[in-house]
Parts: sequence; C-alpha cells; structure tokens
Amino acid sequence: MQEIEIAQSPLKSINPTDYTISIRLRPGGFCFSLYSKSSREFTSLYNVAADNANDAIAILERIGIKGEEFNQVFILDDCEKWTLLPANLEGADLNAVWELNFGAKPATTISETTLNTAGSKCLFEPSEGALGLKAHYANAKLCPLQMADIAYALQASQTAPGGFMGLDIRDKQMCLYVANNGRLQLANAFGYKTPTDLLYFVMNTLRTFQLKQDEVCVELWGKIPDTTLQLIKQYIKHVSVAEPNKKFDYVSGIKKLTNRHEFYDLFNIALCAL
Repeated sequence: MQEIEIAQSPLKSINPTDYTISIRLRPGGFCFSLYSKSSREFTSLYNVAADNANDAIAILERIGIKGEEFNQVFILDDCEKWTLLPANLEGADLNAVWELNFGAKPATTISETTLNTAGSKCLFEPSEGALGLKAHYANAKLCPLQMADIAYALQASQTAPGGFMGLDIRDKQMCLYVANNGRLQLANAFGYKTPTDLLYFVMNTLRTFQLKQDEVCVELWGKIPDTTLQLIKQYIKHVSVAEPNKKFDYVSGIKKLTNRHEFYDLFNIALCAL
C-alpha cells in the first residue's frame, strides 16, 4: 500500500470541534480525511498501512487524533456482505432478511444505517476492524462505504439526463450503481476476472434499465487499470474518472494527487453524512 500523508497544518494544533474525520478501512490498512465545517474544506488526507484496529488507533493517536473530541467521526467499512431494504420496513426479522440474502446466519452482530439512500436503509455485517474502531471511538458512526457510493451516484444522477452509472472497481470485484433523476435503481456487487467480464456486466445493466450507450454517464473510481477504462470508452460515449466534489475546497496537496479518484468516497462522505 502506497502511504500518503497530506496535512494543511499540524493536526495537534487544529480545533477538533470544527472537524469531521472520516476513516475508510481497506484490506491491509486504512485511509482517512479531515473536513472543516466552517471553511467547507478537506484539509488532510492520509493513506496508511495497518494490520488491525489496534494498529490503526495507535497510528491515529501518534499523529494527534484522539477521536472523541472531533465534531463527528465516520467509519467507512469495506463490507463484503450488505443489502438494501426499504427504509419504512418496520418489525422485520433482520436475521431472516440476512439468511434470505446470504444463505447463512450472520457471524457477527448485524448493523444497519439509514443515511440518505433514497428511501432505503442498509443492512450489513461489519468487519472486526470496524467494530474495534467503533468500540474505541464512542461517538463514531459506522456505515459501509457502499453508502457513500450510493450518495455519490444519487447526486451525480441529478445532472445526468441520460441516467448515471457508477463503478467502484477493485482487484476482482466491482460495485455497480445506477441512478436516474436522484432515484436509486440498482446497487450490487459483481465478481469479475477480466476487463471483458466487467464490460459484460456494464452492458447488460444498460440493457436491463434501457439506458442508451450514447446518453448515459458512466463514472469510475477505485483502482482503474488503463485497459479497463479504454475498453469501456469503446462502447460508451460519456465515460469519466471520478474527481473530488466541486462543492468543497481541497488543500493543494490533494489537488495535485494523480490518483484522487481512489479516495473519492472520503471526499464525498459529506454528501450523505454532514
């Protein structure tokens, strides 16, 4: 994991009550950003290797982040098991829902979050690392990073008259989101082996939702091989790589990063959480 440290000022000297810290867990480490509510600016970005929650906590404290004193703390968990439910579904047996979706009883306590996801709430199984951080930071809110994906897609779809498709690309898996006029139509994860497999899921989804190849806006984030990007561009007219949201300001170090799209969820958690 490439370690990145960008900070506008020493973290120990900032007023933590003005800041939201968003921590995103990934295999082999974590990254986090600091957002100032008063200046509407992302002032810091760190991408750090860590083996477990205790390592992550030790690193955060070493650079001046205790956690409890911050205005808000969000933990974005890269969950493998998650599903969306209608937000107004009351009295449902969550264990039954879990077994229906994944065919087995949950190994850990089921969690749910109701961040702004267009009338849906998310049911998910948090990782050990996320639970460890949540136990340490009493005021932390835990949610799967897919919620940031969805909030991003919903906002982007409001200015995409031909519909919007967002692709969060990992090494062998992608999360795919379709939204139209601020309404969520699809949120799902697909495993793939080759860029051609990925393209198959994209084209099949376009057909399913009757989205036109020359009108739909497709946006990619995560770790995007050039071969994958170029392949999709051969079939879809409007394809782009995610950029930090223009609603907010960013320190110069963040603006200069060539791989800003890998951290888009940290830059846009404000859309669904602040």
